[in-house]
Amino acid sequence: MKIEIEISEKHEGTQAPWWMIIDPKQNLRTDKEASYNIASMITGPFFSRESAQEHLDSHRYNFGRNAVVYCESGHANYDYNKKIIVEQLKQTKKAREQ
Repeated sequence: MKIEIEISEKHEGTQAPWWMIIDPKQNLRTDKEASYNIASMITGPFFSRESAQEHLDSHRYNFGRNAVVYCESGHANYDYNKKIIVEQLKQTKKAREQ
């Protein structure tokens, strides 16, 4: 399966950006359940701050009052990072040819 996405040019100072909604809850557990609790606090990925914020605003009833949009870097993810770099090189080459 191939999925194509458009990634925001507004990268917020990080390479290979992606955004998530974090809905913090108190989590003092350290057992196996703690991982599930932490995962339930994250919604995403989104590939622009605008789309993440739009989702949060239009589904506010699903999130707590402290939910926020947070930018993270996919730089350590080889596949994600490679796709972005390849696309940037294609765009640079295309711009030079024009």
